[in-house]
Amino acid sequence: MKTIENIHNTTRALKADVNQYQMDHLKLSASVSSLELFRNNQTSIKCDPKQEVAFTAAVTSLSTTWNSGTLMFDVVITNVGNGYNPRSGVFTSPGKGTYVFYVSALEYLQQYLGLEIVLNNVPKVRLIGESAAAYQTGTNMVVLNLQKGDSVWVRHHRGKGYYSHSIPVTTFSGFLLPS
Repeated sequence: MKTIENIHNTTRALKADVNQYQMDHLKLSASVSSLELFRNNQTSIKCDPKQEVAFTAAVTSLSTTWNSGTLMFDVVITNVGNGYNPRSGVFTSPGKGTYVFYVSALEYLQQYLGLEIVLNNVPKVRLIGESAAAYQTGTNMVVLNLQKGDSVWVRHHRGKGYYSHSIPVTTFSGFLLPS
């Protein structure tokens, strides 16, 4: 009887270790993606300083209940050109051009998460953090031609909750391509 109990305890411990490994792997993957995008932003934008626009914003806490509206990326990591507003969660184009936007988000504990990158209230792309396992990462990128004053943000589509950490794993980035 003691042997079976030891096997059950070992199995539970291994499952917990595997779950922790998967969560750490997803966090690392999301962070690497954000860092690669940031590095690409820094090396590819070589235009007139008045035309430089790039931002990365993040959330650094989780929510188990968020289920509507704009996702507020309230921690600004970079905001060259000041186009991103952390109080509204909206990027406003300071000028005409072709912009790239990228979002990475983790669903929270097997709660499906669907988000959209929106231009002037029109959804352009969606990302999904599937609920098959905990902490699934959803990502998507879109290239948009914007006019001065156009607004881009991330909004809820389906599901609820998201995960992040003090070192962000749920992020929103954008930058102006050189003309």
